Amino acid sequence: MKDWLENRTGLVTVSKEFLEEPLPQSVGWKNTLGAVAGALFLAQIVTGVLMMLFYVPHPEAAYETVEYIEQGLLGGGLVRALHYWGASFMITALFFHMIRVFLWGAYKKPREATWLVGLAIFGIVLGITFTGQLLPMNQTGFWAAKVGIEIGSSVPLIGPLIKQMILGGETVGALTLTRFYTLHVLLLPGLLVLLITFHIYLLRRHGPVTGPNEDTTKTEPFYPFHMARDLIVITIVLLGLFGISLIKGGPIEPPADPSDTAYVPRPEWYFMSHFEVLRMTPGKFKVLATTVLPGVMLLLFAGLPWMDRAKTTAFGRRKLVLLAGTIVFASIVGFTAKGVMREDPRAEHVAAVDPDYDPAKAGRRLYRDQDCQQCHKTGRRGGEIGPDLSNIGDDLSPKYLRDWLTNPKKFRPNAKMAPSQLKSKELDELVAYLLTLKVKKD
Repeated sequence: MKDWLENRTGLVTVSKEFLEEPLPQSVGWKNTLGAVAGALFLAQIVTGVLMMLFYVPHPEAAYETVEYIEQGLLGGGLVRALHYWGASFMITALFFHMIRVFLWGAYKKPREATWLVGLAIFGIVLGITFTGQLLPMNQTGFWAAKVGIEIGSSVPLIGPLIKQMILGGETVGALTLTRFYTLHVLLLPGLLVLLITFHIYLLRRHGPVTGPNEDTTKTEPFYPFHMARDLIVITIVLLGLFGISLIKGGPIEPPADPSDTAYVPRPEWYFMSHFEVLRMTPGKFKVLATTVLPGVMLLLFAGLPWMDRAKTTAFGRRKLVLLAGTIVFASIVGFTAKGVMREDPRAEHVAAVDPDYDPAKAGRRLYRDQDCQQCHKTGRRGGEIGPDLSNIGDDLSPKYLRDWLTNPKKFRPNAKMAPSQLKSKELDELVAYLLTLKVKKD
């Protein structure tokens, strides 16, 4: 069988050359991040395909099918959580991989193409995560898509064309969802597979970069030595991904509501640095944050192999480049941390940014964000662990509702619901929403 396979395909020889490729012994644990990112991409494919078996890419069915995957399908919640957190794990692995490549000068001649392909891989991964946000048709995804499309429309000259190509109509709807779905599950992953394959080829062609003072004369085959290191780190990372997915699960967001003027978009953490810069930029200079700054950053990263004129990768000979790179990476981390730690504007500042602020609509969002529907039924939707709230607005006063939320055991000693930890303003909003739950009268 082995001889037949070798004669027909040559795969035995190719595999042997791949596994027995000599690597410097100094190539160690720091060189495992690329393999980790690749393994996480495979995990994303597996979990994504499993969800595709049940997902329906239509605005009227998308949210319900995701809800069914999350709550009605055995293991579906875990699969969805793995896919959600896997995106964060993959971007983190790629980010630290890029930092290592930058520090070791692995972009220098003859590895310029390897660096450029790596940048393209990182950009495609961000594109996949962005297009995936809309697919559940929840509030976060809907408004993230609207903000992203508006950013695209701000590109000089071709902005309106970009907006029309992505949007497919006058507003986010069926055509938009179809295009995001096609990009997310077919075009971008397919392009990513090609780029990863080419990246590995270039890596094998030029070999890994070692530190300036590391011994490169002593070598060892990729298998079993470095492969073992790869597998150990991959196993640890995947166990961490499984653990956080099992403990925290995937976020439960309310369904998309274009009329919910109380909602203020808040991006995922890996887009937070750009969001913070955009938030801090005055209105008339927004194009600088949406187009000019990202464009300049892209050109600087792409031109790095030619701007770094040092003949060696030694840190002492690349002080200026390392200082500039440290400032850039520190700025990205700093703005990301600032945005993540900053209090969610949807909770505290919504009235200030929206003159049409409606506490009942804000309360409806809180009701869904707090996952109240898991235990309480409103209409035909929701759980049956707690009381049915379908007509609670007909029966109870605002004061009673507020007291009940803050101390449920006072009214029902065996109540399973924990006392509300919402702030006073949020509690008022939730009560305002509950008061709207009344029996419809003809």
